[in-house]
Amino acid sequence: EKFWEDFRSRNAFEKESDYHLLNDWCMAACYSTDEDGTVQLPYDTKTGELRPEIWERWLAWDPVRMARERVDALRSLRAIYVDCGKRDQFFLDLGAEAFRREVEAAGVSDYFFELFDGTHSGIEYRYPLAVKYLAERLS
Repeated sequence: EKFWEDFRSRNAFEKESDYHLLNDWCMAACYSTDEDGTVQLPYDTKTGELRPEIWERWLAWDPVRMARERVDALRSLRAIYVDCGKRDQFFLDLGAEAFRREVEAAGVSDYFFELFDGTHSGIEYRYPLAVKYLAERLS
């Protein structure tokens, strides 16, 4: 709450920590919001200690785990498109590779996968490639 009070009182992203704190909060809003709208961070803000019961809620949305645990659903998909920059700042290229391995372990062979020369940012030029692939598969 102190972060939000400070953040709203000035120009956004004046502080280097703003991006990281806002990213954590937004991820928590996606993965671990209570029924009443309370956003739960997966770590204690005073100690940094992991809150396992909250972290498990994040892990439930992990694509690699979902692929492993929901093989029939994975096999039923009409299109799977995965691409990621080889220099992703968040190391999502490692997650993409792990997901690809689960896709193959499930026996799925018709999918698109590419690690391209890039990062997590400035990849809008790739959107038409994905849309074209998905439109062809889903039509």
